[in-house]
Amino acid sequence: MLVAWLWLASACGARSVLTPRVTVMMFSLALAGVFVTPYAYLAHDVASVEHRALLTWAMRLGGGPAILPVGLSVVYGALAVRLRAPEQRPLRAALLASVLVFAAGGVIGIFIAGSNVRIPAHYHGCIVGVTLALMGVVYRVLPALGYRAPQGRMATWQPWLYGIGQLIHITGLVWSGGYGVQRKVAGAEQVLRSTGEVVGMGMMGLGGLIAIIGGLLFVVVAIRAMRQPAARDSKA
Repeated sequence: MLVAWLWLASACGARSVLTPRVTVMMFSLALAGVFVTPYAYLAHDVASVEHRALLTWAMRLGGGPAILPVGLSVVYGALAVRLRAPEQRPLRAALLASVLVFAAGGVIGIFIAGSNVRIPAHYHGCIVGVTLALMGVVYRVLPALGYRAPQGRMATWQPWLYGIGQLIHITGLVWSGGYGVQRKVAGAEQVLRSTGEVVGMGMMGLGGLIAIIGGLLFVVVAIRAMRQPAARDSKA
């Protein structure tokens, strides 16, 4: 995801405020948390508290400190740059939506307490942040494969529609989690007693529907671009 953010920012013409050396340090810090994973599986039983605690701290110390400066850097660069080509607009939209949704998921993780629907709100936000970054990468790669670069209103609004839908989705989950609605249950088993619980789960459903529409638009945009060859230079 961090590579995708930097690549999309560069494709928009944005300059990172982080030096290459600092950027490499951030990647090294993130990788350190990854290398803890094999040790956690070898040193502790997967059902043990120690195993879960070690992986949790690896995520906190390896992921968070590395992601924050890179995210702030690409957002600042993307907002400061003046786009010169229409095909850059979908790339910037995917980048900004990705950082926004991922940040929301990360902040929600700080307030997790107990086993309720705040937990899926956290990881849905983070996973969708990664998904949006990869959507932007697809838009960036298509011209290199000989297809037309996605552009226009639909391509620009697609990441925002998908991202806003997911923000509403996870907001509804956080709202419901505040009332103690349990995770991994559905329908009548949720036992929604109050209006607030019903409203929260309704927001979750509405946001999910909007996100599905945004996801389908991504498929439409990609297929439309793949059905048109890349524009050739008139001098060729």
